[in-house]
Amino acid sequence: MVNTLDIKFLENLCNAFGPSGHESEAQRIAHEYGKQFADEILFDRLGSVVFKKGNSGPKIMLAGHVDEIGFVIKEITKEGYLKFHQLGGWWDQTLLTQEVVIRPFKGGDKIVGVIGAPPPHVLSPEERSKVVTKDKMYIDIGCSSKKEVEALGIRVGDPAVPLSYFRTMKRERKEKDEDDKDAEEKTVEVTLVSAKAFDDRIGVFIILEALRRLAEENIEHPNTVYAVSTVQEEVGLRGAKTSAQMIQPDIGFALDVDISGDSPGSKGLVQKMGKGVAISAGDGSMIPNPRLRKFVLEVAEEVGIKHQAAFLPAGGTDAGQIHLAGMGAPSLFLGIPTRYIHSHHGILDLGDVEAAVQLVVEVIKRLDQKTVDSFTGI
Repeated sequence: MVNTLDIKFLENLCNAFGPSGHESEAQRIAHEYGKQFADEILFDRLGSVVFKKGNSGPKIMLAGHVDEIGFVIKEITKEGYLKFHQLGGWWDQTLLTQEVVIRPFKGGDKIVGVIGAPPPHVLSPEERSKVVTKDKMYIDIGCSSKKEVEALGIRVGDPAVPLSYFRTMKRERKEKDEDDKDAEEKTVEVTLVSAKAFDDRIGVFIILEALRRLAEENIEHPNTVYAVSTVQEEVGLRGAKTSAQMIQPDIGFALDVDISGDSPGSKGLVQKMGKGVAISAGDGSMIPNPRLRKFVLEVAEEVGIKHQAAFLPAGGTDAGQIHLAGMGAPSLFLGIPTRYIHSHHGILDLGDVEAAVQLVVEVIKRLDQKTVDSFTGI
């Protein structure tokens, strides 16, 4: 049930500051939570944290990236405005008039700014119809000179992230069993959550919740689990590469957001929010091992875990690097369909998150050396 999830931990994790390359605040929260359920904590030299449980059998790597998309200050104008460069992918139209929070080089309090935009009153009809691109945007922190900005401790190279806060939404939804034409429609209560940084704090949350259940329920399995909070995924899957090189996993799973195909404009995507954990058939970074994917689908069906097939024509996940580690590691992307990723406010269904946690635990219980070998044998 959803109420077994540690929602307070998820809230703290999502609200934390941590764009690519500057993940330390969010990583400390993940470390403090995960260390109580691990047998050993390991680190790569890029900033990823590895929570290891067990010491024998196949090495199972679970990856969720702790970095979020954000910005880095690239120029301070003489008028006191801040020009910025993106960390990760932003669509220009999601940015104007949104608030961001900057971590100053000199320390002290974080500084809140607004991505400025002129009011429509001063724009010509032609200007109103044009998209303002990021290179034309600026952050306004209320200063009138470069000297005033620098007095606040801000320097070129300082990171920034969206200013947005975690919140929950209780909703009632009408559902009907699509496989049973005679089934009656029923009302179910769902819990939705909205926050920044679901991409991919939700993945970190899932792998650490799975680790918690393995520890607290004393679940026996013949594997060594490496739950990895990776860094710098949004700028090239970098933490996944270094941590996978260190671990040399036998099997890899990336836990990440997936793009929900149920909001206006999201065409051609079969995965939808509220329909369960998405078991991906592929994305721009990887073709999953088909035997591993079939195994995971069969586990979901056997246990009765709510799941759905998915495919992402573009983009990628940490599995794009994990599956290339060493001699290769059969890997799979498990996703949480999420509306409005790469923006200030994403929305997802906690029922899908619970399904993902359950599936990860059940898969680990059923993996062993013989099963792992079967994914790559002739």
